[in-house]
Amino acid sequence: MPRSEGRFWRLAWVATLAAVFSWSVIDPKDYLTWFLEVSPVIIGVILLALTRRRFPLTPLLYFLILVHAIVLMVGGHYTYAEVPLFDALKPVFGFERNNFDKLGHFMQGFMPAILAREILIRLNVIPDP
Repeated sequence: MPRSEGRFWRLAWVATLAAVFSWSVIDPKDYLTWFLEVSPVIIGVILLALTRRRFPLTPLLYFLILVHAIVLMVGGHYTYAEVPLFDALKPVFGFERNNFDKLGHFMQGFMPAILAREILIRLNVIPDP
């Protein structure tokens, strides 16, 4: 990827994250819940910034991290049980409850697995057969 194109995507990533973060902090359902749900995003962004040059991740992983961060911030803003989009989907699919928490739980398992996979491959922890 050309350097200028990479810079564009990094700026788009940061702008998207900043926009969703700013939205999520404005009048959340409960500030303690918001803080507890969003603090992993803050910690993760700091770690990504500190390791960006020394251990850059793949563009796909950066995108997936952004999606996971958005899920956490939306869940922190509304609480996982009350996300309006998933409330609107209840009658469409015949759900009895808001299933946004299932998406959140999926992301909580999927993202660490994908991150661990990339780290293990990059550090050659498991050698090729």
